[in-house]
Parts: sequence; structure tokens; C-alpha cells
Amino acid sequence: MYDVIILGAGASGLFCASRIKSKRILILEGNTKPGLKLLASGGGLCNFYNADLSYKDYQSQNPRFCISALTSYRLEDFKAFLKEHKVNFTQRPDGKLFASSSKSVLEALLAALPQSAEVRLACKFDKAVKKEDFFEVSAGGSVFKAKNLVCALGGPSYPALGASAAAYALAESFGHTIVQPYPALCGIIFTDELKERFADTAGISLQAEVSCGENKFGGGLLFTHEGLSGPALFQLSLYGIKGKEIKINFAPQTDISAFIKENKNGSKNISSVLAGIMPPRLVKALLNGFDKKSADLNKKEIQNLADIFNAFTFTPQKLTGYEKAEITAGGISLKEISSKTMESKITQGLYFTGECLDVSGKLGGYNLAWAWASAAAVAKDISSK
Repeated sequence: MYDVIILGAGASGLFCASRIKSKRILILEGNTKPGLKLLASGGGLCNFYNADLSYKDYQSQNPRFCISALTSYRLEDFKAFLKEHKVNFTQRPDGKLFASSSKSVLEALLAALPQSAEVRLACKFDKAVKKEDFFEVSAGGSVFKAKNLVCALGGPSYPALGASAAAYALAESFGHTIVQPYPALCGIIFTDELKERFADTAGISLQAEVSCGENKFGGGLLFTHEGLSGPALFQLSLYGIKGKEIKINFAPQTDISAFIKENKNGSKNISSVLAGIMPPRLVKALLNGFDKKSADLNKKEIQNLADIFNAFTFTPQKLTGYEKAEITAGGISLKEISSKTMESKITQGLYFTGECLDVSGKLGGYNLAWAWASAAAVAKDISSK
């Protein structure tokens, strides 16, 4: 009989275990190695936090839910943890904090585990039931028992790293509601028509502004062989853009209409004029066969060009999907979870942390910040029992 079983040896699960005091802990991990998704984070450098963090940086059906955990465990707390384990880190001008390596953060999490913690790898979770005052957990062909159960299984994004929807199945088995999950912090795939139009733009990157409804983000945009990727679009994808109209300003610093009027030249075609401010291959794709001397453009044509370059509007065929999405948005409904402890309001002793909850952060360290904060909240409550 363990005091607590933690499902998942990822960032949130390991950190939770490291902060639980004086308890017998069992961590069950389906992969043959711990922390695979953490190792891949930040391009191997682990973007572990953002200095400009606010609860407003999270998408959820209850935007204020994360305030308690985020204010109880802050950046300075995690910095102290890294310093204690001699992990070097830097803060960039945009507020993102990176470790010297993702591996160093994982090693710190493993080193911080108490002696009372046992880790079983290649032990894939199957199901859990509650019997009287303890949980019976089936995993890896064995059955384990514990007084408390912590689900840190994440979401289904990046199945190549062992991700699955197991957390949702567990939650539903105990009567919890699931807010419709969807891939987030990911790119989009063009319709066949747009794929043909932008066939020669793969590899082009530029600073742009993307919007969908009231949500708008500026930043890097990258053309792929299938559609679009890059930080700006990743941020937008957090807000559920599937099947919705997206608008792109390819020249956010330039009023195209005014630029054309100021740069009319009798000897230059409009394609040459616009190629001075953005990649020629992109100009050609956006013009889509239209080209004439800039001096011959009439008022309507100039406005049409402004609409194309400053407000290109389209509906993507689909998102790139869970296979390439950095996180899964949606998840276990917060109405049934304590915001202070992350404990289920339905089943005493059952906790959820990190990505499996309906709390999804923007790109830039926000999701790992939530992993640490929610795990710390769980550990504090279990330690007090």
C-alpha cells in the first residue's frame, strides 16, 4: 500500500513527487525512459518559464482557475530549485527562460525525488478504481494500491513520445466531464487550391500578424509544404481556429495602399515594387497571376492589393493535428476540480496536474510553468494529509 501513486514520469509528475514530504510514492511511466516530452521541449534547451506570466496567458473555460496555483508557486521558486541542483539558465529579452539543456532539468527532477519514491518504467497505465479508502491501479500487467492517486498523464499531443488520451479516460471513469480537446500550438494545412497557389513558397519566413475573430498575434510565420507554421500561428491556434476564417497581414509595418501610391513608377511592374518589402516568391503567390505597371493601377486595384497583402483572408483545411501539436487544449473540466489543491471534487484523493486539465498556455514557457505550479499545489495538499 503506497501513500500516493503518480501516473506519468513527465515534468509535472516528477516535480509533484519531488515535493511530497514523508510519503511512500510510486511513479508509473508507460515509456521506457522518463521525461521524453520534457527532453524535446525548447529545442532541447527547455523553455521552463516566462517572466511576464499572467493568468491571462492561459486559455480555459474558467480563465481565473489557474491564479491560485500560479501565485502560490512562482518563477523565483523554480529558479531556486534549479540553482539548488546546479542547473544554469538564462532569460531572454522576450521574457522566456531557458535552461542550459532540457537534459539538465530532467536530471534535476530525478535527483530531487525522495528516497521513498519508486519509479517503474515501461509500466503503462490501464485503469483505476476506488475501493473504500484506497485506489487500485492496474498498469503493466500488475495491480498497485495507494491512498492517493495523481494523474499527470498529459494530453494526446505528440503520440510518438508516448502521449495518449488516457488521462481523459481515467477522469471519465470517475465521473468527470471532458471539455472537447483539440491540438494547439501547431500549424495549419491549406486547402488544395491554396496549396497549389503557394506551392513555391515553402521555406519562406517573415514577420506577420495573424488574427481570428478578436484574437490577434504578431511574430514569425513560416510557409511549409502543406501550409503555415511559426510562432504567430501557434499562438493563434490556442484559441480553437479549426474551421474558422483566418486573416494575415503579411506587411504589418506597411500600409500597402499608401506604399503603392508613394512608389508608383512607370517602368516598374507592381510585382517588382512589392518585392522590395517582402520575398519575391511570396509576392508572386499573393498576386496570383495579376501584374501590371504600378503607374497604371487604378484606385480599385490598389485597394484590392492592400486587402491581399494587409488582410489576406482564408479558411484552412485543418490543423496539423496531434502528431505535431506541442500541447492539447481543452481537457478535464475545471468545474469539478479544486483550484487550490487540484483534487477532484467528485472523488477524494484523486488529483490531476498539468496538461490534462482544461488550462492551456501560450507558446513561450507558460505550459511548463503550469506543470510546476499545479504539481506543487497537489504535493502541498498530499504532504499535509
